[in-house]
Amino acid sequence: MDIAIIGANGSTGKHIASRILLEKLLLPTDRLQLVGRSTGASASALYGFRQDLKDAFAEHCPIIDIALRPEEVVADIILMTAGSTLHPHTNKGKPPPSRDELASYNRAIAIPYAEAIAKYGYGHEIVIVVTNPVELIVQVFADHYDRRRVIGMGAYQDSLRFRREVARSINVSREAVRAMVLGEHGDGIVPLWSSVTVQGFSASETARAIRQVRSSTSSVQFPETLQRLRDEIIQIAQSGHMSEAFQRFDTLPPDVRVMVGPFLTLFSGAKTDIATANATVDLVKSILSGKDTVIAAQVVLDGEFLSVSGPVGAPVVISPKGWDGVYPILLSDGEQQLFFKAVQSIQRKLLLWNA
Repeated sequence: MDIAIIGANGSTGKHIASRILLEKLLLPTDRLQLVGRSTGASASALYGFRQDLKDAFAEHCPIIDIALRPEEVVADIILMTAGSTLHPHTNKGKPPPSRDELASYNRAIAIPYAEAIAKYGYGHEIVIVVTNPVELIVQVFADHYDRRRVIGMGAYQDSLRFRREVARSINVSREAVRAMVLGEHGDGIVPLWSSVTVQGFSASETARAIRQVRSSTSSVQFPETLQRLRDEIIQIAQSGHMSEAFQRFDTLPPDVRVMVGPFLTLFSGAKTDIATANATVDLVKSILSGKDTVIAAQVVLDGEFLSVSGPVGAPVVISPKGWDGVYPILLSDGEQQLFFKAVQSIQRKLLLWNA
């Protein structure tokens, strides 16, 4: 088994590499490929990073290879983490830039790798997209490669966050909660309250718990509620009371915390790299398990779910072959409305980004 990390010199890439070795996902005879640029300081830094990994994991270290050109990338699982990331403005406490502002830059980085995999790959590679905007980068790789072997992990991470926040609100462990978030990895997230199940809770107990903690009685009200509460958090943070902002965050409904949490983390000047790396490696572990697993992920649909075509977070069945199909789930009327709005938003942005 070989794993390649495109953008291994970035913060998220480094955390992913360390977590892969810490989890012992690769045998000593397997290969971890660190991929960076041939120009600038990236190449030199990768060699130093490789040596650091060897020192840290000497007792159980796979072969660590370095690739500095797209055509050199060869692996069974390719993790696309390269590109510019969200960062907070330092000018008068303005909010961080949106994912839309990253699109042009990150698209230009992704295209050569997508073209190289299509030309030099063996056809069995699985590409996991971490780079934002995840829907755009998933589309870039799917335009050049088998769309069923391209998986964006945005909805997967959002679903993990949703499970955690619901569990925290009803005072159970995250492992006891099952839930999904579909749609766009960003403002167009669609928390599926209809998908929430809690181990040990009856259907009536689950419904009662949901009524007590969700942000609104109808999913169609969620975007307005999210915007209002996020604006409130921003106002507190901009006033210089970051501790108070996080205290107020802890009182928000769980579906709102899914979106506001990463936003507030970035606004504070910190990053979400560790959480993103952990979610990415968890997804890799699910693929390596050899079992069919149902997850939410960004994929390019061709009518398989609600007759939608294009990249969007959807419920899919993954395996070592990629995503094999869509898992049939029923959405409430409000959730379906939000999902279609997310699809329309993504399509508008794709037209803009690809212009």
